[in-house]
Amino acid sequence: MMNSIPATYDTTTPLGKCFRALDLILIWAVILIFVFMVGIVSAQVVMRYGFNVSIDWAEESGRLAFVWVVFLAIPLAASQGAHIGINLFVDKFSPANQRIVQRASAALCAALSFAIAWSCIELCKDQWDEQMATIDISVAYFFVAVGLGMLCTGLHMARIAITGEIHQQTGDAE
Repeated sequence: MMNSIPATYDTTTPLGKCFRALDLILIWAVILIFVFMVGIVSAQVVMRYGFNVSIDWAEESGRLAFVWVVFLAIPLAASQGAHIGINLFVDKFSPANQRIVQRASAALCAALSFAIAWSCIELCKDQWDEQMATIDISVAYFFVAVGLGMLCTGLHMARIAITGEIHQQTGDAE
């Protein structure tokens, strides 16, 4: 599992150690939540079709887990430059200009990610009192997942904008 964390972080610096720790936390959170999601959805299918009984909270908790998995995995992809990009035009630039465009787009992505995270805080304030139908927790936990994911994505994109380094793993598709 440790091999899935980009090894190119400079772990001699406090910032490199922080990003490596952040990625490790995100990886384990995604794994644990994914296992829960698959487990509860599978149990729901077996119970419904095998025993004609339903787990009331399975659908809602599975949906919530799915949102958490997706938004906690986004920063892991962003840290490696695995987000969608169209390079047809940028590939015509010199390598120096390509790095400038890469850093500028990373800065823009960081700003947008931080704006989304801030919006999620406001949405959580508005939605905190509203409860889910079958689970006795707030619907704002959907926005908490989005906000945390976008905050972590913004941090990774800001790092890329400042350092210009994308930590691609060996064996990437590119």
